[in-house]
Amino acid sequence: MDFSKNIFSIDITKLVDQCVGKTLSELFPNHKIIENSMGECMEILWQIDDIPYSLNALNSKKKILKNLQAADYIGNTIERYLQGRGVRTLYDLQHSLKYSRTANEILNLIRCKSYKELLKKKNVQDLDVSFCFNMEDFLFLDIETLGLYDNPMIIIGCGSFSQEKFQIKIYFAREIEEEISMCEHLKNEIFPKFKCFITYNGKSFDIPYIANRFLYYYDENPMISEGDTPYEVSNTLFHHIDLYHNCRRKYKGKFSNYTLTNIEQKLLNWKRENELPSSIVGFCYLKYQKNPERYIGLIKEIIEHNFYDIYSMPLIFNMLLER
Repeated sequence: MDFSKNIFSIDITKLVDQCVGKTLSELFPNHKIIENSMGECMEILWQIDDIPYSLNALNSKKKILKNLQAADYIGNTIERYLQGRGVRTLYDLQHSLKYSRTANEILNLIRCKSYKELLKKKNVQDLDVSFCFNMEDFLFLDIETLGLYDNPMIIIGCGSFSQEKFQIKIYFAREIEEEISMCEHLKNEIFPKFKCFITYNGKSFDIPYIANRFLYYYDENPMISEGDTPYEVSNTLFHHIDLYHNCRRKYKGKFSNYTLTNIEQKLLNWKRENELPSSIVGFCYLKYQKNPERYIGLIKEIIEHNFYDIYSMPLIFNMLLER
């Protein structure tokens, strides 16, 4: 990757000069220091008022009900034939002698919100079982790292609904050594509260990366079920909705690319105030480590970059759930 092209395509001098001499505490008064057995890290909290608490999750239930191909032995041809005979939903399919058993089985899974079993059915995607979760079950997750593969994480961004408000908590390693404290907090205080991850390309990057860092520090991965083998899987314990793959499916051919910032602009009609490319996050952090007083502005930018990554995800999630 040509990092120099990304670095010099933006004017970082302005970002640096506007904050020289300031401190993290001054830039982010909405912070506190997290302490645990592994050390400390910084938590920065925002309460967001313009993200709706009530998402369109019930639309995912309607989609499964209309998915006749979820039933055994039904493909494209048979589905079209049944629809031509007035069979529109799995409820209608209950009256068919041939398909009533499988239709009732799926309807029972829907009633019980058995998302793991529903995902074993044909044409059922990760987004389709959203209705199985409460709003407070969703954890929107995004990380920033020093680079690819085995480099440390420097930021873990988390978004969630609490008391009918969306809140964003960003965990920041002021020194690289604080990464283990962030992992400890994530493992013990954050993950146990949730049932479903929501990410943007997290199945390929964020979740495997977090799993690798857990294994580096603990030789165990809290995102896998008991009996699963570490190093073979990244996550089996939590349901995971990857917005990137859902955008590519639902809006196939509509956009020139499916980067998060492009989807924000084209789908949400919104352009973030912070334009720092993710490819130079590690560069900015290392500059700060060498001279914190001079380069504090770069840290402000990478924290705000992560903030917007989290901020846009529930909005994209809601758009994907629309009929």
